[in-house]
Amino acid sequence: MKRYSFIVIVFTVLALIIPFSDTSVQIQADESEYYTKIKRGLTYFRKVYEKIQSNYVEEIDPYEFAKAGIEGMLASLDPYTVFIEQEGDTRLRIITTGKYGGLGMEIGLRNDRVTVISPMDNSPAQRAGIRAGDIIEKINGESVSDLVPEAISKRLRGPVGSAVEITFLRPGYDSEIILSLKREEIVIEDVSFADFIKPGIAYVRLTGFTEKAGDEFVNEIKRLQSQNEIRGFVLDLRGNSGGLLESAVDISGVFLPKNTTVVYTKGIRDGEHSFKTSNQPILPDVPLAVLVNGGSASASEIVAGALQDLDRAIIIGTNTFGKGLVQKVYNIDKNSNTKLKVTTAKYYIPSGRCVQKTDYSQDNLIFAKDSPDSNQVPPKKEYFTNNHRLVFENGGITPDRFVLDDSVSYLVTELWRNSIPFNYAVKYKLDHPSWTGKFEITEKIFNQFVTYVAESDFDYKVEGENELKRFIEIQRKNKVSPVLIKEAEQLLNRLKRTKEKSLEMHKDEISNLLLREFSEKYFGNKEKFRYTLQNDTQLGTAFTVLNDQEEYKKILAIK
Repeated sequence: MKRYSFIVIVFTVLALIIPFSDTSVQIQADESEYYTKIKRGLTYFRKVYEKIQSNYVEEIDPYEFAKAGIEGMLASLDPYTVFIEQEGDTRLRIITTGKYGGLGMEIGLRNDRVTVISPMDNSPAQRAGIRAGDIIEKINGESVSDLVPEAISKRLRGPVGSAVEITFLRPGYDSEIILSLKREEIVIEDVSFADFIKPGIAYVRLTGFTEKAGDEFVNEIKRLQSQNEIRGFVLDLRGNSGGLLESAVDISGVFLPKNTTVVYTKGIRDGEHSFKTSNQPILPDVPLAVLVNGGSASASEIVAGALQDLDRAIIIGTNTFGKGLVQKVYNIDKNSNTKLKVTTAKYYIPSGRCVQKTDYSQDNLIFAKDSPDSNQVPPKKEYFTNNHRLVFENGGITPDRFVLDDSVSYLVTELWRNSIPFNYAVKYKLDHPSWTGKFEITEKIFNQFVTYVAESDFDYKVEGENELKRFIEIQRKNKVSPVLIKEAEQLLNRLKRTKEKSLEMHKDEISNLLLREFSEKYFGNKEKFRYTLQNDTQLGTAFTVLNDQEEYKKILAIK
């Protein structure tokens, strides 16, 4: 009996050892091949670099040449793995902290000139009297007429306490305006707007996920609670491109129980890590709606996805962007603030879904092998929420209620693109320093705007107009039937008359656009935003759902 037991034990041990030994040999072989490939790649890179530097027909900047090699290497990976130098490091700090040294003014391209869109409240720019519509002509005496807004922003930023001289051109003024300003620490608000916009229903627009987003969000909610009871809540994440994963967990923790898993990350080399809420929720059971669109990405998708998977909120809007990759930043050279931002993992929301879309690198050689055929519709993986609602992994978050963004007519889009309403509002405020009477676009103001548009030589092409003109030219050249040419010309003339009447046809839409511009010029950004919300279709849907508790519970499968 003992001999039999011994034989069994021996065979058992051998059965365990032999496969293990084979596996070990295979692992060693794989590792050897792996490191051989690394060595060969580095050797080839060095030799190619040396040969080009020694033999190329023209002089090559050695650093720029090496950097091009680095960027070419990273181009074979995902779009978020990037090489970061000084200016990129500054932008990274702004995204992370929400702070920078500067003057506090939004600038943009208007009429092919870099123009102040709006000074921030209580900023050096606002205190110095800088206005919307001011054109930046020079910085420290040097012309910036050939620079794009990003390059000018770079020159306006700098160490806190340092001085910068700006030369402006102002509509209605003949001479230049020269201001010398000291840079201050500018804090970009993660919460751009927070208020009750319906009785009992609080609304918060979150535009970023910096390291201070959680505290800022909580403080705004407590401020609202001190004013009134919150019976419903709308969290607006539209256009929020994300930020820090930890801040997404903090925001989610306002609505979810303590120690709830919001997201977990997995990577081949990074392992698996879970992120849980750490505080008691402030709004544990207040009915909640979250607004999203194609500009909602990364941390926004963590929040929306977690709240959807845990049946804590109704998601309203359009499909989100689909960015579910985690990046870590590594120092390459501390002296020059050169860094490498590397994608190390993907994140997964509570149901197990990964929100990363599969088509961000369709032509990418490394990732394409794992992607479905571009001519096929990728299969949707099925998952379930806590209440067993069916959800899918198909890139991004699909709303519970799909509601399109508010449509804008082609005419109004062209007016906005040509800065006509912006310029008119600047001019109107110059002529009328303070607003008197009811805040509305009167017949007189609208007619003045129509005259302003005509004087601006504004024109726009409707779809097919250029083709019609080209058709007439071809027919004339080929001497086709005069009757056909005449009919085409008559159609072109009717189109012209229709365009002349188009301002009146779109009077309501244009009036709303003008009121938004006027509200900003007279009362500031927050009032402009408040006015914009009045005609927001997606927000209106949120109000409807929150006010109908039976429908709310039905959507979330709450029993």
